[in-house]
Amino acid sequence: MYVDSAESAKKFASSLRKKSRSFVGVEVWLAPAFPFIAPVALALKGSTIKVGAQALSAYADAPHTGEVSARMLKGLGVSFVIIGHSERRALGEDDESIRAQLVQAGEAKLAAILCVGEHERVADGSHFQEVANQLSRALHGMTIPAGRLMVAYEPVWAIGKSAAEAMQGEEVEEMAIFIRKILSEALGREAANKVPILYGGSVEAANAQALIKEGGVSGLLVGHASADVDSFIAILSSCKK
Repeated sequence: MYVDSAESAKKFASSLRKKSRSFVGVEVWLAPAFPFIAPVALALKGSTIKVGAQALSAYADAPHTGEVSARMLKGLGVSFVIIGHSERRALGEDDESIRAQLVQAGEAKLAAILCVGEHERVADGSHFQEVANQLSRALHGMTIPAGRLMVAYEPVWAIGKSAAEAMQGEEVEEMAIFIRKILSEALGREAANKVPILYGGSVEAANAQALIKEGGVSGLLVGHASADVDSFIAILSSCKK
């Protein structure tokens, strides 16, 4: 909700479209709030920037007032959706709801960015089990085509910190290897190896390059820093390098 008007959202999208043309080799995905999806999608039409949504309904049938279905999003030009973000989980979304959302995204042929992450790192290593549970419960019995799933590791304790206080590359790499192992158990090794792993949690231009280079991840899930065009462009530039 950092961008709070349609005019600001359109201006942001148009500016990003112009300034991101030089970043060949870096995919840019943008997930505006629901009211701004249509104007942002229009501003980005014909560009390489993909438009997504920050959430979707776990339901497909009509009598769910206030919900936004995968079919509605598809009709707006959305190609991906974020599922299980830590802030959504904090509002009460549980593993069952998150799995249902994955099903809805799959039926609409939307790519899903599945977010997982521990609340805190603990000395006994039980935070690994927390992440494993989130993954295995969401993906149990699922068959997801290649290119339709990404996993974003976003440790809750690292959100809102400075780049220096957030996770370091080697710590991210350790969890990325673990996530790949759990994905192999859930989806099979071949399918798991095709799932990009992202990192989110206090991503800034100052740490973006190190997180990718040393963290063993394919990309970044950027929060507050993505709401300002200049800071977002700086992150994209770091990714390119």
